[in-house]
Amino acid sequence: MKIYGKKRAIARLNAFRDSGRFPHALLFCGADGIGKHVLADYAAMMYMCENRGQAPCMQCRGCRRVEEHTHFDVVYPIPGIEETHKKHTDQSMVGLLREFITGCSVKPNDGDVRVIVFEKLDKLSVQMQNTLLKFIEEPLDFNRYIFTAESRTPILQTVISRVTAVDVDPADEREFTEALAEKGIPANRAPELFGMFAGNIGAALQYEQNGEDLLYLTCALKACDALSARNELDCLKAFLSLKTKDDVFAALGILSDIFAQAAACKTGAGASGAYRQQTGRVAARFSLLAITRMYDEANRLYGMSFTNPNLKLFGAECCGSLFTAAEKV
Repeated sequence: MKIYGKKRAIARLNAFRDSGRFPHALLFCGADGIGKHVLADYAAMMYMCENRGQAPCMQCRGCRRVEEHTHFDVVYPIPGIEETHKKHTDQSMVGLLREFITGCSVKPNDGDVRVIVFEKLDKLSVQMQNTLLKFIEEPLDFNRYIFTAESRTPILQTVISRVTAVDVDPADEREFTEALAEKGIPANRAPELFGMFAGNIGAALQYEQNGEDLLYLTCALKACDALSARNELDCLKAFLSLKTKDDVFAALGILSDIFAQAAACKTGAGASGAYRQQTGRVAARFSLLAITRMYDEANRLYGMSFTNPNLKLFGAECCGSLFTAAEKV
């Protein structure tokens, strides 16, 4: 397993290991495609590596089984959370989660530790998060937990307070170019993609593999340009083009990032990170106060996107709220 970026996150994990005080619950935070899944595997290897002095060695049987997702004591209880939600109500999902938790009271199969990986914690309902809370605040000695999330915002504070959050870093430009080259993307494409995605390898690969048909990305960039141009109709059209709740969720996340970068730009940091063109336009067009309001509004709407809103009405709400925040005196 080759890891690109994530230097600070890995350094922090290594420090936990070296101190002998590894947290019982970790939360890896970062944008979709940034590599949270890879980092979760890396952390799981730290528990399962047979060469404890240099864990993870990535060569032993334990590490290989974690990488291949064949280790009996590294479990993923809710794979494909979006698809699972389509087949089950929240109540039945809670029931499935409780059954799983009961099963985790049995000792591990192969060793002294079981690692439980809950992906997309921020997409679990409040009821499911509350069900998880008791599980992690009163852990059995042999259970360890790894969570991933795009954002902390939808996660209950009671849950946040019981995990150790680690932000996942993107790759630098050299690593980004190397990772894309491994997937057959020529080096001359890398600078443009790095400017768009700021080292997020997964997002760049998805963009290239799907052409320019990533609806949530197209929506976010068009909506941002429409805000800068004061064209409310184009902004509305962009939001109304979204087809799923996950698209809305992702688009608002991108807008939040752009507003945060634009605010930093207004304080003299310069346009950096992903979506530099949009960042520069927002910074040039709006005051710092207006940008801050838009950032706050994007985060509020981001949280609302978990409540299963009517997509057309919610799209109109997104457009109207962002324009109101931008133009408010």
